Amino acid sequence: MTRPIPEMDTEELRDIAVRGGVEGAREMDRQELVDALVARPGEGAWQEDPKPANVNPNDYLYQAPERR
Repeated sequence: MTRPIPEMDTEELRDIAVRGGVEGAREMDRQELVDALVARPGEGAWQEDPKPANVNPNDYLYQAPERR
C-alpha cells in the first residue's frame, strides 16, 4: 500500500511529479510538489460543476457568462 502524498519524502514526490509531467518539478520545493500533486487539473480537485445539483445533466443548457 502506498503512503499518502503529504507523508512522502521530497525525492519520492519529485519522482512522481516528473513521471506525471509536472512542469518545473525538478526545481520545486517540497510544499510546491505536494500542492502540484494534490490538485492536478483534470482530477476535479479544483473544478466546479456549473449546473445546479438538482438538475438533470441531460436537461441543462450551459450558457457562458457575458463578456464585458
